[in-house]
Order: sequence, then C-alpha cells, then structure tokens
Amino acid sequence: MRSSDFNIPLRNSKFEIRNLALLVLLIACGRNTTPTTHDDLGRAVNLPPTLTRAVTLAPNLTEIMFAAGAGDKVVCTDDYSDFPPGVAKLPKVGGLEPNIEKIVACRPDVVLATTNGNHPNLAPALAAVHIPLYVVRTDRLDEVADTIAKLGDLFGAKHPYAGAHRLRVVLERQRRHRSPSPRVMFAVWTNPLYVAGQKTFADDLFRLTGATNAVAVAGWPQYSLESLISNPPDMLLYPRKAVGAAAVEQLFRATPELRAKMQAVPVDDNLFTRPGSRVAETAQQLNAILDGWSMLHK
Repeated sequence: MRSSDFNIPLRNSKFEIRNLALLVLLIACGRNTTPTTHDDLGRAVNLPPTLTRAVTLAPNLTEIMFAAGAGDKVVCTDDYSDFPPGVAKLPKVGGLEPNIEKIVACRPDVVLATTNGNHPNLAPALAAVHIPLYVVRTDRLDEVADTIAKLGDLFGAKHPYAGAHRLRVVLERQRRHRSPSPRVMFAVWTNPLYVAGQKTFADDLFRLTGATNAVAVAGWPQYSLESLISNPPDMLLYPRKAVGAAAVEQLFRATPELRAKMQAVPVDDNLFTRPGSRVAETAQQLNAILDGWSMLHK
C-alpha cells in the first residue's frame, strides 16, 4: 500500500512510520469487521458480512434453510438430512458427534445447530478453527416459522419472510376443535418408554388439531408403564421405522390391559420427529388420523 492512498507524506521519522502503520491496521480492521449478532442461546456470534456457505447439523435445519429461500447456501449437512430431494447427495459431516475436519473441509461461513442434542465439544472445537456456530431454537411449533424468517433474513434471501408467512397460513388451516377431544400420546421409543410431553412442538400439534396430550409433564420424559396403565391415552402414535410394530407389540404384552383401550397408530418418522418446514403436512396427517378416531366416537 502506498502513502498516497492516505494522502500522508512519509518522512524518516520512526514516530510517523509507527503512526502510519497503526493507521493502516485500523483501516484494514475496519474494512473486515464482522457484525455481531446473537443466536437463540443468547450467545454473541461474529458472522461475515455476507453468508454464502452454511453447514447444517440437523435435518430440520436443512429443511428450514430451503423454506427460507437459502437452500443454495447449504454446502454440507448432518448424516440424516434427506429432504428436499437432492440434499442426500450433499457432503455429510457426521451425526450426534460431527467430524470437525469434515466441517472445515466444507469451508463454511457458519455452522447451524439446534438447541438440543449438540455434543459438548462442538462449540469449543469450532471456536478453535475460527468457524462461527449459530444455534437456533425450534422446540415449539411457533418457533419453526420464526426460524424460517430469521435464517431467511440472516442469509439475505430474496423474500426472507415469505416462507414463514406461508407456513403460518397453512398451519392455521389445520386448526380443529373436537368434542370429545382424543387423548393422544406420541412415543419416540418404547423400551424404555420415552414420550412427547407438554411444551413441545408435538404438544403444540396436538392442540392445533384438537387433541389432548395424555402426558402431563413437560419435555420428552421417560414414562413409566405404571403411569401408562393408570392413565392410558385413547391413541398411541409411534414412528414406524424407529419404533416399529414389533416394539409396540412388546409394549402391549407388558401392558395387556391396554390392548382394548389404546389404539396404536404408526406415523412417518421424519414428519413427526422433525420440527421443520413440513410441520403443516404433519398437522394434516394428524388431522386425518384424528378424524378417523372421531368418526368412531361420535
């Protein structure tokens, strides 16, 4: 860089040379300053001015990026991302414990993760290689649309809020009021039994479609067979691949008194376990299941 770039004459003074060097450094730093934003954990995250390359570490985030109009910015994903079509062909960086070397090889501007299920070493490992980690919260149904809008804006999508608005409109069309309201339980695992409790996106879907969550506690707790027997749901939903009919039959053998009281219904794993951009489709399928129950219990 020449002295004429700053209109400052150079002399043979060490003091002036030192000042010039400091000025160059300050200007260079000013040109490369990255904006600071805060993720959903409240962490300060320094991001490049323009985000063009992202690694997603959860399938629902991959789907959300495409719904936000920023799917072309996704360069690598976790091992389980398979939607929309073509995503399965993207380079994979691992599952519950992502491979940092593979992430580095993707040359991302940012790594996107959810607030749940992250390996404790993820944040310090990414910090060590100077890759920003941006964490988003999608625990509740409303937070899915919020995240679509947030990521659309963050990645400079052409219409950053369109996907979020569209999802809210389509979800509202699935709102139902049922009398009687079927008591539903969603089991993500059966041995031991783990279920969707209150204040989860699954619970929000139940409420939206006119069902009642049979689980009174919050989160995704382990649920005792004694509690299941003493207060059985009308309907048990379970992911057909992760759990399967054989595991549900084993549950019924352990609780034979429930066989005539509780209807077991298999559902699509990806739709019912991913709080992503297809939650309206999940609500539609849930409504179809509940409509069948309501017809039998008029």
